Amino acid sequence: MPKTKQSGKQRESTAGIGFGDSSSSPKKSSGFDALVEKLRGTKISRPKLREEVFNTLYDGATENPEVGKWYFFEYDPKFKDQLKEWDEYPLIRVMELKGQRILGANLHYLNTRARLGAINKKEVPTSTLHYYLPKNADNIFFEVPEDDIQVLSQFPVEKFHRNR
Repeated sequence: MPKTKQSGKQRESTAGIGFGDSSSSPKKSSGFDALVEKLRGTKISRPKLREEVFNTLYDGATENPEVGKWYFFEYDPKFKDQLKEWDEYPLIRVMELKGQRILGANLHYLNTRARLGAINKKEVPTSTLHYYLPKNADNIFFEVPEDDIQVLSQFPVEKFHRNR
């Protein structure tokens, strides 16, 4: 398991070097390059953007997520009424597989700049760690290639639900 930080609230230490450094730039052509070009200068709703992302990742759909890989999926928690907040469309790095549960670091619990820092440093704040039940994700996980994770992390595809 990679090193973790105590809180996702520290902007400077968690964000790392951010957008301007070459280490935060994709190393090769991203699978999302065509999607970004297609959407440039147009307005798109979040649901439509999510649909485009799922279509782009479709060939990487799997029922068997692996530790260390990135996944994007739709999720409906078993105990959603008891959670303070939850993300319906997590973007996670699988940290551990424990029986019927997946421990994942969901980048959506960080601001967009901090997401790049976490990816570059390969460290995740403990505030991003959550357990997921594969059966509540319809057992379908869309793998995000390493070359695409930086681009996808900046898309506003999260959808948080909050219980008051």
